[in-house]
Amino acid sequence: MRLACFLLLSCPVLVRALELEIQFPLLEQQLSQQLFTQDGRHYVKGNPNPRCNFAFLIDPRFAARESSLVIRATFTGRSSLDLFGKCVGFGDSFPFEVLAEVDTDIGVLRIRNPRVTLTGKTSFYARRVRGELEKSIASAIRYPIQEEVRKLLVAASQSGPYKVSIAKLAIRGLRVQANSLLVDVDTRFVVE
Repeated sequence: MRLACFLLLSCPVLVRALELEIQFPLLEQQLSQQLFTQDGRHYVKGNPNPRCNFAFLIDPRFAARESSLVIRATFTGRSSLDLFGKCVGFGDSFPFEVLAEVDTDIGVLRIRNPRVTLTGKTSFYARRVRGELEKSIASAIRYPIQEEVRKLLVAASQSGPYKVSIAKLAIRGLRVQANSLLVDVDTRFVVE
């Protein structure tokens, strides 16, 4: 009996599919740590230094609507010139919402077909920014979900009495649910 258990545990373990459900608060936290790294900001134009010409996103929140991901955040930006210490030009700060589909490309979560809606004021600058956000938000929000799943599985396997390694890991698909993101994982573990 011990030999049978040893042989079973020393052979590769096949797991055809594994589904991980990632709750939105955890996804918000992870995305913030990965992308919103400069004092809780994600710069989409410039950086903190040019005080008159920059754009950043802050405070991302996730939800679901009609099997699509909803991202709510705040945009703050300026497109102006520094004339004698004063910023002359356009600038604004406003909340917005992105409704988008999610998928994965080589283990990276990305959004497709984003539709940006302004949820606050609609100044001239805000309307111009809305169009630019719609064009650039898909490339701005990319999350290495496969690597994060790998870290999660490695951490979980280290607490057991056996050595577990991940021989294969691929994200097959993503599905937005009411309060979470369901990740369809193709994986194979080796237990020693």
